[in-house]
Amino acid sequence: MRQPNLIDSFLTAAEPEALFLLAAILIYLAGLLIGRLLKRRFRVGLGWTYQIFIAATAVVGASALFQFEFPGQHLIGMAALFFAAFPFNALLYRYFWPIFGYPGEQARIPPFLPQITTLLLIATAFFTGLSTFYGVTLPGLLAGSGLIALVLGLALQETLGNIFAGIGLQAGKSFRVGEWLIVDGKHVEVIEVNWRTTRLRNLDAASFDIPNNQLAKATIVNLYRPTPIHAARASVSVEYGVPPNQVKDALVRAGSAVPGVLSYPAPVAYLMSFDDSGIRYELKYWVDDARRYPEISDTVRTNIWYELDRRAIPFSYPTRVVEMRSKKETEPTDQVSVLLQVQPMFADMETEQIQALAKSARHLRYGKGEKIISQGDPGGSMYVLSSGVAQVTVERDGRASDLSELVSGECFGEISLLTGSPRTASVAAKTDCDIIEIDKSAMRDLLKEYPRLADHLSETLSARRSLLEIELANWKDNNETAPINQTKESFLARMQQLFGL
Repeated sequence: MRQPNLIDSFLTAAEPEALFLLAAILIYLAGLLIGRLLKRRFRVGLGWTYQIFIAATAVVGASALFQFEFPGQHLIGMAALFFAAFPFNALLYRYFWPIFGYPGEQARIPPFLPQITTLLLIATAFFTGLSTFYGVTLPGLLAGSGLIALVLGLALQETLGNIFAGIGLQAGKSFRVGEWLIVDGKHVEVIEVNWRTTRLRNLDAASFDIPNNQLAKATIVNLYRPTPIHAARASVSVEYGVPPNQVKDALVRAGSAVPGVLSYPAPVAYLMSFDDSGIRYELKYWVDDARRYPEISDTVRTNIWYELDRRAIPFSYPTRVVEMRSKKETEPTDQVSVLLQVQPMFADMETEQIQALAKSARHLRYGKGEKIISQGDPGGSMYVLSSGVAQVTVERDGRASDLSELVSGECFGEISLLTGSPRTASVAAKTDCDIIEIDKSAMRDLLKEYPRLADHLSETLSARRSLLEIELANWKDNNETAPINQTKESFLARMQQLFGL
């Protein structure tokens, strides 16, 4: 016969309550060690629910081990089963959902699917506990409380509709967080999608929630699908007397000069309709950044106004409007004459010569940010800044740098006009600018009528070119520029050849 060992003797002599308590403590401590390991080494997020789970599990496990019964045993057992759903859900968030890229903007599952799974896990654990420890099944529970079930069903009708609508939106991959949409004609960004609502942010940076069932019924345009490149439009109406191709060219030029408008696909203009008050045109242009829509659309429309104004293309008005004002002259001749007379290159010209040149000058307007001339382009005009500030930019070796600023009364572009050489710099409007343009035909007529003027202009050009070389030398990092060696005689020869003198 086997002699009882020390452990057997202890178990025989000990009270059942003491054994139950000891076992519960040991199981609880083991659970704490496992929880600490999961949290520190495997970074599984366990909170206070895990503490309740291991405490209830320790009590249930110890009672089952020693066949120890006590009041409230079923309730603690149900608590152990219910709170077991929480650490299991934490493991899903740590190891299962990241397989599908969740959480993150590139997740391949609906963002609220893990949330719904969490609710299902908790509900399953709860009803399993009722069935296991109290013998209450879900069908029996619903049958015994039909009125309550009906009331709950009606109360949850909208909530369930939102949930299933959200599932439908995400299953159809209509949009993702971070994408821009047009919802019922309004530009909005998707901020968050949950089981009940979708959070959006409009162009005013104000966020708001829309129930998923309402969003599912709305007309949605995704500006990121299939690609972020999408078209935008701007409409304008002009008078019937302007040739359509001239208007289309002006619209395309205005749109192409806007930062943010893509060069490919290129902007295109359409004649849309013949209305009572005028002809309606539409400019179609493409962008790839929906966040900049207000800025780009504003700049496009602003450029259209300035471009049409420079080409003297009048906007149309409703026929019921009677225009009582006289049309504004392009620029008073006396004012242009004063601007030209203070220019060094025109300082020695007679009053009659200045006035003749002023009569043929054009008044142009450029909006802030518009480019007036571009480096490398052929130059058929020179300009005098009537008002505003313009920025001169030079590009060399792929690097652009601001060279100087032009203010009211200064001229530019004269070297290209008088010699036929390409533009040596770019000039853009730093503020709204009024500009006087003198083109090649006006200068040719003046030089043919006053041939001796060419000698003075060539001398002025030579001095201006020397100053430009100094500015370029100061701008370059190594203070080296290729000498141009343009003398008065060489300028005169080129002018005579260009203008047929």
